[in-house]
Formats: sequence, C-alpha cells, structure tokens
Amino acid sequence: MCSTGEPKVAHKDACKHWHWNRLAQRSRDAQRLGVPFMLSEFGACLTEGPCTQEIEQVTWTSDYFLVGWAYWQYKLYEDLTTTASTGSQGFYNADGSLQEWKVKALSRTYLMAT
Repeated sequence: MCSTGEPKVAHKDACKHWHWNRLAQRSRDAQRLGVPFMLSEFGACLTEGPCTQEIEQVTWTSDYFLVGWAYWQYKLYEDLTTTASTGSQGFYNADGSLQEWKVKALSRTYLMAT
C-alpha cells in the first residue's frame, strides 16, 4: 500500500483501520500496565494529499483514545534514521519554505480552562 513511502489516498479506509487497530491495542496495553501513552515519530511524508491524510488519521485516532502525541521533527536536521526521504519529517521544504498544510493538519485547539 505504501510502495512510494507514503500512504495512497485511495487506501484511506484501510489506513484508517490500520491506525485504529494499532492505537487501540497500544492504548489497552498502556492501561493494563498503568503507564501513560505518548505517541511520536509519525507523519514522515512530503506530498500534501497523502501526508495530510496520514497525519489527520493518526492525530484523530490518538485524540479519540486520549493519547498524547508530538510530531517528530520541527526542522530538517539530516536525520539519517528515517525510512522516509530526507526532509520529509520537518515543517520546512529544502528551500526553507513552510509546509503550511502539514502545520494545519497538526494544529489543535484546546481549552485552557472550563
């Protein structure tokens, strides 16, 4: 499904199901072990359509299970450990321009007090 390194938009339902199953299981594991669940290292992608879908599916599912999450990388730091292409994890393109669509996909509004 991800031969190019990014999930295909056409496989959105299968990808959503995959995220749901994985995060549901890890959430149950965290509850059983009595530890907090914090997710990181997701969304290493460059193409707006597939990347937005991937980020939104992971964050929405995390929010549903009340899982803490943090995006992996703010800026390109030559991370050679990634399975995605160089520069795919940060918010900036190689020319220094902001990947606004990625920032929008990650943005959430939270109440500070109620």
